[in-house]
Amino acid sequence: MVFFSVYPLVYSLYLSFTHSSLSLPTTEFVGLKNYADLVVDPSFGPVLAQTLEFVGAAVGLEFCIGLLLALVLNQEFRGVRAFRFICMLPMMMMPVVVALMWRFMYHGDIGLVNFLLNLVELPGTVWLGNQTTAMMAIILTDVWQWTAFCFLVLLAGLQSLPMEPFEAARVDGASRWAIFTRVTLPMLKPAIVVALLFRIMDAFKVFDFIFVMTGGGPGQSTYTMSFLIFRWAFYFGDTGMASALSYVLLIIVSVVFMLFARLTRLE
Repeated sequence: MVFFSVYPLVYSLYLSFTHSSLSLPTTEFVGLKNYADLVVDPSFGPVLAQTLEFVGAAVGLEFCIGLLLALVLNQEFRGVRAFRFICMLPMMMMPVVVALMWRFMYHGDIGLVNFLLNLVELPGTVWLGNQTTAMMAIILTDVWQWTAFCFLVLLAGLQSLPMEPFEAARVDGASRWAIFTRVTLPMLKPAIVVALLFRIMDAFKVFDFIFVMTGGGPGQSTYTMSFLIFRWAFYFGDTGMASALSYVLLIIVSVVFMLFARLTRLE
């Protein structure tokens, strides 16, 4: 734990207060200059906004679709176990493999997505080469893979609920919608919190899909905080700025976590 977690965390904090480079053997202490430069960096604000857009859209869709699948597949019918297994398959694949697969499917000329759109007489586009559709394409790729996580956690939560409150609600004449909103959701709250927290923290760190599918392009339309950290560290060789940006991301994720915990009354 000390070698793989504590030491890198402390050392990166030290680097964030220095001017250091992968190509230079020495470091120069510059205090808060890296953090000050981030504030005035014109690319920081748009990248942060794109990161929040990605997290909000991806996690929101994953939760809604995962909850719907969990409610449907919580029923007992023939073949339900096979359907549950199929829904969990995307989560078992490596993100790089998923990114390569969807990059091919989004291809403007031979991709499956445009082929299916042409079948229903809808115009296709160059999904990953268009600034208006590139981020949406990456969001849908993330949703395809990680909806399975929300589905799995929520299904486990549904199957652990006691049946007595539902039976009492039916006896009292409650509608299905009333049972869902006033019985199911409140009792499912712990599982919902777990699913959302894990997915929010993971979505803030997205890198694989962007690196493989678009490389941050076109332009900077698919840059996220994690990808910007990678660019500062390994393209520009400025490990001091990359470390400072990493701690800014850590602070943002911590604030989001605390706000979410307060809203869900976990404290």
